[in-house]
Amino acid sequence: MDNPSNDKNRLITAQTDLFSGDTKAGSQLPAFSVSPTFEIEKELLKKSCSIIAGVDEAGRGPIAGPVSVGMVIYERSFILSPCKEIISRVNDSKKISSKKRSPILEIIKKYSLFCCVSSASHRIIDKTDINIATKTAIQNILKKADIKPDIILMDGNISFDLGIPVIPVKKGDSISYSIASASIAAKVSRDAIMTKFDRIYPQYDFKNNKGYGTKKHIEVIKKIGITPIHRISYEPVKSICSDSDGLLNL
Repeated sequence: MDNPSNDKNRLITAQTDLFSGDTKAGSQLPAFSVSPTFEIEKELLKKSCSIIAGVDEAGRGPIAGPVSVGMVIYERSFILSPCKEIISRVNDSKKISSKKRSPILEIIKKYSLFCCVSSASHRIIDKTDINIATKTAIQNILKKADIKPDIILMDGNISFDLGIPVIPVKKGDSISYSIASASIAAKVSRDAIMTKFDRIYPQYDFKNNKGYGTKKHIEVIKKIGITPIHRISYEPVKSICSDSDGLLNL
């Protein structure tokens, strides 16, 4: 007789293929809407998954500052019967203006079972890479979490070995309310961090560019060098420092 845990693992594996866009062996992607839903979560609840965490990061591409990772968990009863405030306001953080994100985050905190953000510094990113830095931030959340998820839905196509099943979901922040909520939490937290750095290094316009390599940002680096929060493993910072014989504004 098969072990029930093996059945659960096989079901989770099947879901992983489905939600990551793997259409091999005749599988088809669910017909999700453009806006987030709890459809993925509901399917997992049917597979005996009870505590489902949505995870997303903010700050993968910038040339300065940390990467921030959000994790949000909604109760089973809420997933099955969500309130109008969540349904009408939560979406991919990139589709929400910066002024609206903070109020929406307060709504997420109000209705979620768990909402937390952890950041991995530019030093960790430079020492390892962005994926390991992201994994480190997730591990930090799990270490201090009172509630342990039994499965994680993560935006993107990368999965990590966390001792918990992880389902990567392409464009997950536009598909899953759990992931979209995590994306808002991560974005609000990271934007606040970069706004603080803007006060320390006002020449770099971190308040507006959030560390991304805008034309103005790169011009400032070429003129006066980098700050201690720039990612020296990222281009064009790496090449600029090399070409300028280690031009640093430390």
